[in-house]
Amino acid sequence: MASDSLLFHVDAVVVDGKPAAFEDGSATLSGAHRFENEVVPSANGQDFARRRRVPTSIRLRLQFNNMVDPDALAKAKDIQITLRDTQSGRRALAQKCVFGSLGEIGGGAVDITYLVLTPIQWL
Repeated sequence: MASDSLLFHVDAVVVDGKPAAFEDGSATLSGAHRFENEVVPSANGQDFARRRRVPTSIRLRLQFNNMVDPDALAKAKDIQITLRDTQSGRRALAQKCVFGSLGEIGGGAVDITYLVLTPIQWL
């Protein structure tokens, strides 16, 4: 099957049941594994690895128009967000998210960050 080798490219985002209008190629998922490893140098001999938690977040450049309510965005909590690659059919489901931050308004698309509070489900 040709779609087995496609890279995951988010081209559809659904926020709390409503499709989000965003700049193509701007939606990203950061910290999907919820941890990372770092080296702990040893005084001599073999080094070690330490595992630490990292936050998971979804970032995108929202197409800001007269239908977007900044107050409603800022009050968002316990929402579900789905990131979809329509070409491969792969989806990333974030079941419990809250508003993180909103970038500068007035220059077109606006950076928005949602904080993901539960592990990502890959569908």
